Amino acid sequence: MTKQTDYLIIGSGIAGLATALHLAEFGEVFVLTKGEAKNANTYWAQGGIAAVMDKEDSFEGHIQDTMEVGLNHNDMAAVRQLVFGAPKAIRFLESLGLTFNDEPLLEAGHSYPRVWRSSDFTGRDVLQVLLKAVHKNKNITILEKKDAVDLMIQKGECVGVFARNTGGDETALEKIAAKQTILATGGVGQLFAKTTNTRGSSGDGLALVVNAGLELVDMEFIQFHPTALDASDNNRHFLLSETLRGMGAKIVNSRGESFLKRFDARAELAPRDLVARAIHIEQMNGPVYLDARHLPAAELKKKYPNLMQSLKAYQLDLTTDLIPITPAAHYACGGVPVDLKGATQLPGLFAVGEVARTGVHGANRLASNSLLEALVYAKIVANTLEKTRPMDEEKILDVDSIEPTPVIVEDLDQAKAYAARLGKIMWENVGIMRTVESLELAKKEVIALPARDYRIQNRQLVCYKIIQACQARPDSLGTHFMATDIL
Repeated sequence: MTKQTDYLIIGSGIAGLATALHLAEFGEVFVLTKGEAKNANTYWAQGGIAAVMDKEDSFEGHIQDTMEVGLNHNDMAAVRQLVFGAPKAIRFLESLGLTFNDEPLLEAGHSYPRVWRSSDFTGRDVLQVLLKAVHKNKNITILEKKDAVDLMIQKGECVGVFARNTGGDETALEKIAAKQTILATGGVGQLFAKTTNTRGSSGDGLALVVNAGLELVDMEFIQFHPTALDASDNNRHFLLSETLRGMGAKIVNSRGESFLKRFDARAELAPRDLVARAIHIEQMNGPVYLDARHLPAAELKKKYPNLMQSLKAYQLDLTTDLIPITPAAHYACGGVPVDLKGATQLPGLFAVGEVARTGVHGANRLASNSLLEALVYAKIVANTLEKTRPMDEEKILDVDSIEPTPVIVEDLDQAKAYAARLGKIMWENVGIMRTVESLELAKKEVIALPARDYRIQNRQLVCYKIIQACQARPDSLGTHFMATDIL
């Protein structure tokens, strides 16, 4: 039986839930997620939300910082839209019951303290208030453990998705028809062996649009967070907030030496791409650590209680121990190209959050602009779709004649083995530093993987698109760094 709704949102992180709340004013909303809604990547975001809320700060300063960190590869109109929409995004969360700290913090790349936090686990707090509001809203239905397998396209327009239950090895697909479909599927971190992202961040939304005939943009710009804990838990690395470095924490090598100034005069406060690359190079000589031992212990405990508690599971204490760190795949600056209204080139399909390439991040994302982008563009998409309501009310969804392409689901252990193999290929050859030879090797190995499972084939497709984008840009720019540039 076909399910039908006014608005179908694929993804249950900050972008999907915020969009759902805005759209619920105009009609029925389905939020589809392949796992449980509470397991979104948003949960693990620690830093905060960048916004100009202080009279001593300026919108132009935030714009300039965003452009400089993005190496001016950004779309200026999109950046301005982002920055000027930031205060309303903060107020939207406050209207749902989220309380922010009185004083903003400084993060790398920012010229002024403008990162607003509710706690040291701001992402978790945001997700909780959004989920609470969504569960209260009678116009929103969350469909958990359903994987969007293919977009349904009729007469050149997206009219929903084919979905599969993820509870077992079922291959049967159901139709979920919608007058408007919004992608909010997140990023690609799980395509790399080391990542801060949850298991669900494997580029699913990107594969959907490529299979529908759309192109991706700026996929060579994968941001690697410089300070992830050098220990994996359930295929992800725990993030150590950049605000720690803003507070004065140092990055040191195995000899206890601070070394970042050899790479950039801003040292710990240099943009993420530079810090990650410096750590990666230093790791060739031994382990690298985050050192906060010189900072006031009472202040660390007050500002980072959740982080301190999480580190206890690894028998580490921020106040007394050197914390082993490693760069890890964190954020895709590119994705599905959208216009200033969040619309893709496929009618009936919008994209919000990390899956979208709005142009705000350029070649490298400024810290704490990610949660902000999701919130600002959620409202923009809702405003856009509000204007289409008269036409949507007349739209009749008749999808009975659309037939899905059959899918194959392989044994779970086999699928995990393929995913691990892809992660190793991408980390070693398409990671922080790339070469012409490593990219060509990666392409051959990705293509050669004999997977039949549609989930792994989707990963292969997105990996291929990332490699293809890297090869199309022979010179380094931002997070895309060709190692030959330092030889």
